Amino acid sequence: MLSSATRDARLDLRMTADNRALIGEAAQLNGTSLSDYVMSVVVRAARSDVLQARVLRLDPEAWDEFVAVLDDPDTDAMVALRSRATRWDDSAR
Repeated sequence: MLSSATRDARLDLRMTADNRALIGEAAQLNGTSLSDYVMSVVVRAARSDVLQARVLRLDPEAWDEFVAVLDDPDTDAMVALRSRATRWDDSAR
């Protein structure tokens, strides 16, 4: 479902007439406008792609190794790294 937020950005696409006709037919079959149809499909695909890029998937053996590394005591280098201010920390600016 589309957000009721103000639409204040634009995306223009060049495509073949056949693709335009196909997308138009799909929008009609879904009982929606061409713009709303394209937005719903593209936003759904974008969310899926972003989620795929952000999710870490490990098999059970790799997961156990990952957890073991997290459970290891910090090295001196890691302690120093954790004490540094981050770029997004307001107090560092």
